[in-house]
Amino acid sequence: MDATGAALYDVAVVGLGPAGRALASRCAAAGLSVLAIDPQPDAPWRQTLSLWADQLPPWLSVASCGVDVLAHSVHSPVQYSPDRSVVDRAYSVLDNDALREALPLGAGVTVETTAVDDAGLPALTARAHRVVDCRGAGGSANRGPLQTAYGIVLDAVDAAPALAGDPALFMDWRTDYDDDELGPSFLYAIPLGAGRVLVEETCLAGLPAPDPVDLEARLRSRLLRRGVARSAVDAPLEVERVRIPLLPRGGGSGAPRIEAFGTAGGHGHAATGYSVASMLAAVPGAVHALGTGFPIPAPRSPASTALHRIGLRVLLRADARTLRQLFGAFGRIDARRQRWFLDGASPSYQLALAMWDMWVIMPARDKVGMIAAVVRRRPRPADGARSG
Repeated sequence: MDATGAALYDVAVVGLGPAGRALASRCAAAGLSVLAIDPQPDAPWRQTLSLWADQLPPWLSVASCGVDVLAHSVHSPVQYSPDRSVVDRAYSVLDNDALREALPLGAGVTVETTAVDDAGLPALTARAHRVVDCRGAGGSANRGPLQTAYGIVLDAVDAAPALAGDPALFMDWRTDYDDDELGPSFLYAIPLGAGRVLVEETCLAGLPAPDPVDLEARLRSRLLRRGVARSAVDAPLEVERVRIPLLPRGGGSGAPRIEAFGTAGGHGHAATGYSVASMLAAVPGAVHALGTGFPIPAPRSPASTALHRIGLRVLLRADARTLRQLFGAFGRIDARRQRWFLDGASPSYQLALAMWDMWVIMPARDKVGMIAAVVRRRPRPADGARSG
């Protein structure tokens, strides 16, 4: 109990997005008392959450939780950079409603509908033995590099010309869009199930990053050039705007017993933006740590983090040709090394081998561009002020 005689919770979880809800739910299932704080705990998750099918952790399988959290899976998505290559792996979109159902906030979780800012986190240590910040990487308050995107959901028949027979487009770096001043971006197109397809124009990393409204214009021109009906583009089934900080917020609270998890805790992949799979895989370890008094494990080693930062630096500062050649090299390395590069928790030696293989494959001219991107302090003006 605290000084007033009130019972202390084992864990206070701040933020009930996917990371916070997963942590709160599993902590309660492990017998911990949980205080969960979010101003809108029942707000729907609008973003498209996806992972590679083999990354779904065992504790979220149908056999373990009784719920199928996958909305749709597609095998062998395609990349164009600019040549066509196939990623030999199944790619899955999560069913957000089913995921919430698989993460119940039962009797062991007390939910409070209040907002907590950075200054309010230390006060929670008077109410809980451990406090975990799951509010994400900071949104508009994060001044670091961002991944931004603008996407629309179309009927599969309407979207068909954009895919041209491919099952899905993991990254399409072709430049079949109207001329504009934006930096490099790619088309992402993934079936969502139920006859619906998300088509999205994505800036992988920018500092500053292009606004989704500008990516909307590029997506529109690309789709129309590929033969998608103007009526479908003008009246999509849904619209998605994406703004993902690629690095966690700096600083931290400085207070003891306050930790972070999810993108707030660095589970995002700094070179790709992926975070859901590594976060979900880390939940059991985080729950064990919270229940036994140990710190929540770091999402990856310092060496892997350094390699991710190198990749991010290239994405922010290389010109469009170098980026296309970089991902063209990714498309030509073997499937195992592709997995090592994409998976956020890959050991540093695996990540280094994958990056080395990409380096070896790249043409000499583009190796020079990569070296320049890594050592240059700022993006060159020719790279475009928006894309960085």
